[in-house]
Amino acid sequence: MPTREQKQNKTFAEKLLRIQGKDYEEWLDAQHQLIIQENQELILEALDSKLNFTSPAATSRD
Repeated sequence: MPTREQKQNKTFAEKLLRIQGKDYEEWLDAQHQLIIQENQELILEALDSKLNFTSPAATSRD
């Protein structure tokens, strides 16, 4: 649950963006895309790790 300060920060951000002619939800989506882009290497490493992981159950069937 968001704190009072977090709610206030969101309200300020929404109003500032509105003054700039920007939509909060579109801006938030852009932030989501940015954090994913900035962490693509980490995401790919995690996916590769998962693909290369052999579970004990799979090994015992061989």
